[in-house]
Amino acid sequence: MPSPFVTLDPADDKNRTELVKIAQQYDLPDFVKQADLDATMNPGTIAVTAYADPVRKKFACHSKAAAWLSAAYFHDKAAEYHIKDRQKIAERLEKFAEYFGIQKQYKELIKKSEEVKESNALPDSAYAYVWSSEDGTKERYYPLDTTANIKVAAEWLFKEKDAIPFRDRNVIANKILDKAASHGAALGESLTDFVEKQAGHGIPDPPELYTMIERRSKIAKTQDHRDALMKLATAVKGTPRVALQPNELIKLATTLDIADHAIGLKGKYTDLLPRPEDVIFKVTYTKAASDHTKLCALQTGSIYGKAQLSKLAKEDVEGLFGTDFANEVCVGLEVDSEKLAEVAHTLPRPDAELLEALLGEAGQHPQLQKSAEFADIDNDTMEALAKAYG
Repeated sequence: MPSPFVTLDPADDKNRTELVKIAQQYDLPDFVKQADLDATMNPGTIAVTAYADPVRKKFACHSKAAAWLSAAYFHDKAAEYHIKDRQKIAERLEKFAEYFGIQKQYKELIKKSEEVKESNALPDSAYAYVWSSEDGTKERYYPLDTTANIKVAAEWLFKEKDAIPFRDRNVIANKILDKAASHGAALGESLTDFVEKQAGHGIPDPPELYTMIERRSKIAKTQDHRDALMKLATAVKGTPRVALQPNELIKLATTLDIADHAIGLKGKYTDLLPRPEDVIFKVTYTKAASDHTKLCALQTGSIYGKAQLSKLAKEDVEGLFGTDFANEVCVGLEVDSEKLAEVAHTLPRPDAELLEALLGEAGQHPQLQKSAEFADIDNDTMEALAKAYG
């Protein structure tokens, strides 16, 4: 898991919103109240050694007022640092406090900071990622308590997607979506689409799913791995009900993520070798909900865009279904896609197959195929592949 780190320090607080919060929570020492605020928060060019976080040039301590204020900003967000970085910065802040002779005020700040954190403590479920070590140490990253923080967590997940295993991305994404819904947080169309796919909220087109796995089998590094992937591809092709079962899809995405790591695909995806989740959860629930008025599902299980229906010629429709049918779904000499869609999804399977053949002759192919003949994917196949790449 990559180590996220805080970016907000006094110099980054351009609109001073964090400063206002700090002033409300702490009793500002007189030497902070009396200091030049601009010079304190905006140090300009100073030696790298004057920063509590010299690696990132954060938390300037060029004066005692700056040292105290940097300490207040840091300890408010310290949990967002990796524990090792957190300890180093805290040690440097303590040394600056000693250098400027403000140990008393610094200790009071630490005590108050702990009291504030305790009173504002959030449960683990309110954080995007919670990591626990074997010795019981717990790290919590990215609180999901505000709309702004929820979006920050989603952006972090997108940025670090190649460094985080899918099984963890799946848990994080579901937390983000849950909190986004309860807080009314708007992530934006592209970010929502990404997070939904990580959460496993979508369905695939089975032929694409088969092709995706088959191509991976051809570039696997060992014959055993190639055979395992090809076995999985065959299982998906022969029993594609998995396309409609969320738990099996998530299991499949987790397994292929492990396979990609072994193959060396992570971070090197292309149009021919796309991310597993972009195929497995191709049509997200949100997209499906927003597009349902634009789609037409036939009894064959094939789904077309309504606009595709307008590509048919009236004479062809009339030749297959008769004059009365053609007059019902056409306006003048043109097929009315809305009228045809209204009737098409009720056609019995034999007639639906005729309509599908007619669409194929016109160069129109289904956007998705959801067959009613699917069967579960073989668990032994999934487990064997997961073990092979473990």
